Amino acid sequence: MADFEKLENVINRIASGFEKSCMDCLQENNIEVADLVREQLYSGLDGNTDSLRPGYSEDPYFRETTSMWHNDPDGYIEWKRKITPPIKSPRLNLPPRPVDVPNLYITGPFHESIRASVAGDTLSIDTVGFVDGPDIVRKYGNDILMLGKDAREYVVLQLLEPFLKRFFKQCGYK
Repeated sequence: MADFEKLENVINRIASGFEKSCMDCLQENNIEVADLVREQLYSGLDGNTDSLRPGYSEDPYFRETTSMWHNDPDGYIEWKRKITPPIKSPRLNLPPRPVDVPNLYITGPFHESIRASVAGDTLSIDTVGFVDGPDIVRKYGNDILMLGKDAREYVVLQLLEPFLKRFFKQCGYK
């Protein structure tokens, strides 16, 4: 009977602390979570694994007469290719973005403004401290600040799994 009581105690400890442990893991790894969003964006993808739109060739910005790149999206594409070359992403293994797809990186302030935080049982990913951040999110959609399928898989396998193994061990599970 003692074995069943011990097992019941272990299960109760796991059940009562599982959600909090998951959220603690995300908070402890909030910088890496934000980096995963940045990596998606650099690959030209939002959290639904859709290419960021509008692409350069259809972006109304290039039709504005006040734009430095007025009627020259191809020139911008070439300039952009030089400063942020399309490359395969290091952690998520995402393919290089097509040259017409933005990555929302010019000098870095928007990417640097991306923050992940945990409040209660919610993970939030926002842009903080960059004046143009909200405008960029409005233009490209809230999905740019979501973890995509590959990023979620990375979080589960690389962050949550080892964290939860330690949690289970602390709860008495061997």
